Amino acid sequence: ATVIPNEMSDFIQIGPFCVGETIPSLPTTSTNGINGTWSPASIDNTNTTTYTFTPDAGLCATATDMTVVITQPTIPDFTQIPNSCAGTEITLPTISNNGITGSWSPIFDSNNTTTYTFMPDAGLCATATDMTVVIIPTQPPTFNQIGPFCVGETIPSLPTTSNNGINGTWSPTSMDNTNTTLYTFSQNGGACIE
Repeated sequence: ATVIPNEMSDFIQIGPFCVGETIPSLPTTSTNGINGTWSPASIDNTNTTTYTFTPDAGLCATATDMTVVITQPTIPDFTQIPNSCAGTEITLPTISNNGITGSWSPIFDSNNTTTYTFMPDAGLCATATDMTVVIIPTQPPTFNQIGPFCVGETIPSLPTTSNNGINGTWSPTSMDNTNTTLYTFSQNGGACIE
């Protein structure tokens, strides 16, 4: 009697795939011409699964396994853009802190608070993510006009907080009770002043 050794079924490894990605059917003929079936028969695109190929009856071939790896998508990580004054031009990054490339939609609006969506480039196992950039409207500090005053009259100090809550300083810093003088208010920071 002639004994034929069992041949190993040979397949090209597929994957890895991202969760939910379409996975092609596993071939029913090995690269070395052995026909058979896979178990489980249906492809699971949500979990890493080991599939076993069983050669058709009557073939001198052994079963073989293939593990198809399913990876969870990466969530792009970005440093939050701080609240910004209206008119501040900001460039949203096209590479996340964890190396995902992509683009933002809609285009940046420097005058309105907007939620932007980052779409990873095709072929990356990554999810879309959102970032809201808060735009603070600009406002002028408002003050009640003081005066007029007579030459030599005592002039009260100018307030360091505007009627609408903006803190700052005046220039010049000292009051001149001998000449009409224009005083300029400079904010201390925090508010967006026109």
